[in-house]
Amino acid sequence: MDAGAIKAGDSHLNPLWAFGLLLFAGGLLGMSPILVRFSGVSADASAFWRVALAAPLLCATAFLVPARPARPDPASPTSVGKAVIAGWMVLAGVFFAADLIACHVAIELTTAGNAILLANLAPVIIGLLGLVGLARRPGRMFWFGLPFAGFGAWCLFRASDAGTGSMAGDAFGLLAAVFYAGYLIVIGRLRRHIGAAVTMSGTTVVTAIVIGVFAAIKGDLVAPTDMTGWLALAALGILVHALGQGMVSVGLKSVDEATGSMVLLVQPFVATLLGALVLGEVLNGWHMLGNIAVVFALLIATRARRRPA
Repeated sequence: MDAGAIKAGDSHLNPLWAFGLLLFAGGLLGMSPILVRFSGVSADASAFWRVALAAPLLCATAFLVPARPARPDPASPTSVGKAVIAGWMVLAGVFFAADLIACHVAIELTTAGNAILLANLAPVIIGLLGLVGLARRPGRMFWFGLPFAGFGAWCLFRASDAGTGSMAGDAFGLLAAVFYAGYLIVIGRLRRHIGAAVTMSGTTVVTAIVIGVFAAIKGDLVAPTDMTGWLALAALGILVHALGQGMVSVGLKSVDEATGSMVLLVQPFVATLLGALVLGEVLNGWHMLGNIAVVFALLIATRARRRPA
């Protein structure tokens, strides 16, 4: 979720609790590559079941939790029509569907760490989109981080080219970052007018429909054949998607965007560690160098997004 978009709210946690919540949520999100691999189904099918299993829980939450209006943004219109909000909801769901499909393909093809780290380059993509007016224009610090992002991505591709991972999978990871950047931009507009619970549930339902139709057309809408696969998908949908993303939404109400983004960078480290320990993925020096460069670039990019240009 976009930190700047979902900070709005009138209930806040103690910052220490919020920090711990975000750290735990980042750990849950970092588990997604392992669960996708253990599901035993295609990338399209695992992406579908991820949101299909999470949707009922998120819809129940949106129904039971009292809606709090988002804090008005002086730069946006005071009100928009329901049709416009519905259109944004559908667009956000389409972007998120494309993001999940690309990310799950990346997880299947390349190393867990590469897939998650490259998919987390969305803040850098948003900064670039800001140059053409599609997002907030980046500050000066963004330009210091951009070369590190490019160098880090090149290192991760180089690591795959050296035999550990797949350059095609890395490309899908970058593609996922582009789609997720679009999702975050649209979510930012939605959250000026409706609450986080309604936004999450609505976009998740749309995402499930889009991925379901796409997978059915391809003939990939299949279910796991054993209990291990179902348990992996249940954990992916309930723990990672519903609980993990929900905890991010709650935690980011009580800490600033830069701090929250830094804490959530635990995701690629958890993914890399589990990939090595559980999947037996072998890391090389290019992985390490790429991880350091990309994380440094993300720290600068999120700091730059916090400040107006």
